Order: sequence, then structure tokens, then C-alpha cells
Amino acid sequence: MKKILFILAIAASSFAFAQQQGAYGAFGSDRGMVIFTKEKTPDTYTGSPFVEDEFVSGVIKDEQGRSQKAFMKYNAVEDVVVVKLEPLDQDSYTLPKLTKITYEFPDYTYFIDNIKTDNGIKESYFARYYKSDKVDFIGIPSVDVTQPQKARTGYERDKPADIDVEMTYYISLNGGIYKETRLKEKDLEDFFKSDRMEEYFDDNKIKDEKDVVKMLKYYDSQSS
Repeated sequence: MKKILFILAIAASSFAFAQQQGAYGAFGSDRGMVIFTKEKTPDTYTGSPFVEDEFVSGVIKDEQGRSQKAFMKYNAVEDVVVVKLEPLDQDSYTLPKLTKITYEFPDYTYFIDNIKTDNGIKESYFARYYKSDKVDFIGIPSVDVTQPQKARTGYERDKPADIDVEMTYYISLNGGIYKETRLKEKDLEDFFKSDRMEEYFDDNKIKDEKDVVKMLKYYDSQSS
């Protein structure tokens, strides 16, 4: 019960702060941004609207230093983080979508912001994998929803909506524009051009986000 009251207290105080700052209801942010839910998850579908397969243990934090352990996963269709206080709980929660609330997962942190990318301004939840004084590595969850289709003949069945969620990755160097990248050595080599980094890419394969984080830590150690 105390956990529920604590997490609701974070939501209530964050919402009240947003109202005092002239934001726009539960989806307003303390920076004047208005983050709206994209759309509702279809009643029936194939695939999954979530980035994570299961609820993952993590920590909710706010700018006042308060924190709450919880089990969480991100719904990319509705652009919200769904929270449970225990993994087997029937009830789940979503907090106001404010920049002051972050969701720390083991390998990344979800946060709300608006950023300038080589594909235009992006305003949504982002997943941050690594950040230092020199480099910022984030992902933007994107979703493709194929609308349901009615059967055209009596021999066919209705097709439910299909949901496909993917992560689009961006890197910013020295506070510059965020540039889209694939998790491939040849793409990342364009960001980090030096003999030492060329040797690194020759000796190390990039397969996932953890490999990129390892590479960025090496980059920071060489450029410090």
C-alpha cells in the first residue's frame, strides 16, 4: 500500500507542478511541451505494442530526488511507460508524461524531451543508452501499425491489426545535432574517425546496444 501511495504522490505532485507552470494537463510538461498519446492500442492484434517482452525491474525518478522501484515496459503505440509495483500485480499505472519523470531500466533510461536530428525535430519518449561530456547515444521507439482488414469472401477470416515496434538509433557528438545510425561498424566509423578507433572497429564487432556502449566508453577513454 505504501508503494502505491508513493508512486501516486509522484504523479500528483508532478501534475500540480505542471499546472502551476502553465502546462496543459496530464500530458503537458514542465518545459512547455505537450506530449499527446499517439493512439489507442487495438483491441485485438498480432505482434506487440511493447519494446520489452516482459515487465522489467527498474526505478522511477523525479527531479526532486524521489525514486520508486517498479516493474515497467514501454508501449510504443500509446507512447507511455506502463508500471506495475509487483510483477504479478493485476493493476498497472501510467504517470503524467512530464520531462521531470524518468524511467531507469537496467541498460537504458526512458525520458521525454524534444531534440534536433538530421531527420527533423523529434518530440517523444527516448531511450538513453549512454551519455558523457562528449557523446550521447539514444534510441527512438517507432511503431508500424497495420490496420485490421475485413474478410473479402466467406472463405477468408478477418485479419486483426498487426503491430511492429523497432528502435531507431541516434548519436550526438559534442552537443551537436543527433544523427541517425545503424548498429553497424561501417556506419559508426563515420562518427569516430581516428587511427585508434579504426583499430577498435577492426578488432571488435558491433551487434547490439551493449557493444555500442562499450565502444563509446573506449572512445571517451581515448579522447580524455
